[in-house]
Amino acid sequence: MTVATASQSTPTLTPRAGPRTAAPQSGFAPWNDPKKPPIVRFEGITKRFDDFVAVKNITLDIYEREFFALLGPSGCGKSTLLRMLGGFEKPTEGKIIVAGQDITDMPPYDRPVNMMFQSYALFPHMTVEGNIGFGLRQEGMPKDKIAERVDEAMGMLELRQFAKRKPNQLSGGQQQRVALARAIAKKPRIVLLDEPLGALDKKLRQQAQFELMRIQETTGTTFIIVTHDQEEAMTVASRIAVMDKGDLVQVATPGDIYENPKTRYISGFIGDVNLFEGKVSAVADGCVEIESTEGSKLKTRSAEPVSVGQQVWLALRPEKIRISHDQPSSTVNAIPGKVEDIGYLGSISHYHVRTAGGQRITALRANAAHAVERSISWEDSVWLDWPVDAGVVLTR
Repeated sequence: MTVATASQSTPTLTPRAGPRTAAPQSGFAPWNDPKKPPIVRFEGITKRFDDFVAVKNITLDIYEREFFALLGPSGCGKSTLLRMLGGFEKPTEGKIIVAGQDITDMPPYDRPVNMMFQSYALFPHMTVEGNIGFGLRQEGMPKDKIAERVDEAMGMLELRQFAKRKPNQLSGGQQQRVALARAIAKKPRIVLLDEPLGALDKKLRQQAQFELMRIQETTGTTFIIVTHDQEEAMTVASRIAVMDKGDLVQVATPGDIYENPKTRYISGFIGDVNLFEGKVSAVADGCVEIESTEGSKLKTRSAEPVSVGQQVWLALRPEKIRISHDQPSSTVNAIPGKVEDIGYLGSISHYHVRTAGGQRITALRANAAHAVERSISWEDSVWLDWPVDAGVVLTR
């Protein structure tokens, strides 16, 4: 057994019904409706920089009112893809279509999008209201209309009290809100967010994530965010596109990506995971039996077609594993070991268990009782077990 642990028309300010959650809200799933046209379509997009291929033949649909996340490690091509949509890079091959119009060769200022950069790019000599109204002034909008739009945006982001301040008189979080207000003041159909919260500390970043969700929900604008932070993508997005080395690996809702990853890469990139390597010993009634390389008998339900003798991996999230001093009654999905490390995180504890074969497995346990002392401690001999429907079979 081998185990790896890894970590349209201009939108109105009318909120959608129902609360916003990390997963798509009930009934909002336009990607499942074949009659629903996407607001953004990347069609066979490739981007080369000399001999380096940053984006490889990507076709992707994004729908109106989505909060869509492009997620992946540094250098995977996610920012390049966003910049091509914004008009700051030109595709080497392929087309970009927005609301049925080919915008591949359209200059940035003519596109129905607005981009918020990681650096915020605020003008230091301008006040908050000056920064927010800059794009509107460039468009030649009448002054009274500009004032109305700026006030509306400041009210939405609670910035009216800072209207006369300069950027250097604001905190990082306040600057972030000014940059976002400037982006939404023009009421674009699509707002592009390139690592917008990267400069904030963890607590402020978490607050800003929910603020972004509230604003996106209120305006009904399509938000497309680039991030390398898995937790951030899982929190804000209706769907996530996971990228790796210029390829699109999986596109799904946060829940589907977490619970049903398509590859070992995704299972390890999104959250923590234990990977058990082995060969299929039996397939029956929607279940797969696996003989691990260490000799353990594993069994799980599988939607993926596999055959007897095929090499597979069982992906199992740490929170699905039970840890106990008592040996389970079943010998299937039961592995003995010794507690090697414990990580106490307040609400939960991480238990790192070393098996007899020298492999390391991570299990989580909620700290439900109001007590610091644990019933399971370092060097304890324990059993790990889990239900049949807890894991996912991966073939690559």
